[in-house]
Amino acid sequence: MQNLRIERANSEVEKAISNILRNKVNDPRLNEFITVTYANLSSDFRHCKIGISIYTGDKNIVMKQLRKSEGFIKRELIKEVKLPYTPEIVFILDEGASHSDKINAILSTLNIPEADEGDNEEDF
Repeated sequence: MQNLRIERANSEVEKAISNILRNKVNDPRLNEFITVTYANLSSDFRHCKIGISIYTGDKNIVMKQLRKSEGFIKRELIKEVKLPYTPEIVFILDEGASHSDKINAILSTLNIPEADEGDNEEDF
């Protein structure tokens, strides 16, 4: 039961943080293409890790500005999501999407011949 409660809260926090970053933070350095990839609340709801994927711009500058905006983001989060406590927020750079893009770019450059219609896996 507790796990389901945390999962629902994680989902709500993820949506709320996305909305706050998209619509309420007026810092031009945060107008880069930013995606919230996950929210991970601790079991006592006092700490929250927020995964951030940054597609354009200087990642170090964006992360620094996110950390400076934590107070504002926390205040807005509590307005949008009912939680037992105001969690301490930690933003974590999620490099997964950029790694995936690099792999896809490499795969698209490979010259892999198409399989013949006569080939099938049953021959193996």
